[in-house]
Amino acid sequence: MPFFCAVMIYHIAVIMEPNPANRLRPPPIALSRNPFFQSLRIRLLGPIVTCALLSAFAVALGSYWLGNRWATDELQSRFQSVDRTLKSAHFPLTGPVLRSLAELTRTELIALGPQQQVLQSTIELSDADRQQLRRRPAPAEFTMAERNYRLYRTELVGQRGQGERADQMIVLFDDQLLQASRRRAALLPLVTGLSTIFALGSVTLWMTSRLVRRIGNLHQRVESVAAGDFQSTVTDNIGDELGQLGGAVDSMARQLDQLWQTVNRQQGEKLLHQIAGGMAHQLRNSLTGARMAIELHAAQCPHADDEGVRVAIAQIEHSENHVRRLLLVGSGQQDQPRPENVLVCWNDVRSSLSPIARHLNVQIDWNADARLADDEISDGPSWIAAVTNLIQNAMQAGDQVSVAADRMPDAMMRVTVTDNGPGVPDAIAAELFDPFVTSKPEGLGLGLPVVQRAAETLGGRVQWHRANERTVFEFDAKVIERDAT
Repeated sequence: MPFFCAVMIYHIAVIMEPNPANRLRPPPIALSRNPFFQSLRIRLLGPIVTCALLSAFAVALGSYWLGNRWATDELQSRFQSVDRTLKSAHFPLTGPVLRSLAELTRTELIALGPQQQVLQSTIELSDADRQQLRRRPAPAEFTMAERNYRLYRTELVGQRGQGERADQMIVLFDDQLLQASRRRAALLPLVTGLSTIFALGSVTLWMTSRLVRRIGNLHQRVESVAAGDFQSTVTDNIGDELGQLGGAVDSMARQLDQLWQTVNRQQGEKLLHQIAGGMAHQLRNSLTGARMAIELHAAQCPHADDEGVRVAIAQIEHSENHVRRLLLVGSGQQDQPRPENVLVCWNDVRSSLSPIARHLNVQIDWNADARLADDEISDGPSWIAAVTNLIQNAMQAGDQVSVAADRMPDAMMRVTVTDNGPGVPDAIAAELFDPFVTSKPEGLGLGLPVVQRAAETLGGRVQWHRANERTVFEFDAKVIERDAT
């Protein structure tokens, strides 16, 4: 029927959205790769470990220097103690006495005579060693038998060895003891520092590994968004800066998804407007020829009051009206709403569909609230198209249809369309008002989206339910009260 074709084409151009399965996706964006990439593990752990190592070695060197000073001071204190002991002794410095004293002081003692000759010694001396001892000043380092010593001299007064007077005493401290003191002073802070570095490095490595893993997930999410995948999420519900960044990326993806859907819808609508404009032009030519033929037939018909002719002409007039509006949409313009009386629109729908119901052997009951006689609809053609669509669906579903128009509070009206058909299949019940959702093999799934858009345009809504083995659609719309105007 031309009228329904025109109505459907018009609303397809207005509401149709591209199929999500065929929706264009944004081209993937190639993210630049840094050839000198370094992991955050290295960037974070490297400076920390380097600074800790440098600090540990600096502390160890400082401790070694302090240990050397402390060992030198201790050595000087020990020498002064030995010096006081030797100068205050009133016993001869024989060999056994020197050995006992050397063991007590952990030193080596050499007694020299007036001519710098060795009188007594607690260590075995070669001739070369004896010559070096005569010329070596004190304090000084002294090497003997591949062993290093610290050499100190002290003057003796009134002391004698075995038969000869000892004028000087050379005190030798083993340099290994001094080196051991230095190592002990440096080893403890070094071991402590390395242990601290190991513990700090392990904790830092664990923390950076978690951080790098989260950043890696965020990186994959951003790459997915760049490739056009706006559905996956990256938020890990951790309330830190990375968690906030992940939430921001998810929010950006949702906004991009909405933006891309809007772009796809606008592109689809633009294309459909162009197609609908071409189809409307061809349809207008056909309607013009059909109207001329029917009017010629009406002029020659012996029965001037032929109901079929009147219905045909009325249908063609409605079709021409919608074709006109369709051409406006195709050219990017918008037709102005045309307020019409509710009962006038009601009678128009009734007169158009009653002959069709009789042809389909469908029993249809019409009931209109008399209080609607003084009310108007803000856009009569949109209301007529929506109600016509609901009633036509009911006539296709069952053979008993009831249509009622009631006045509602708050300047609202409701059209209730009830049929005894099998109802809406469960598979499409949740998406019934989405475009391209239909249970009819020959259907396009655009009728109910037309109804929903009309309800929104008229300030109302459309809903459905099953009651007493019947399918009930309720179409609400605002009305303009004539008394209020």
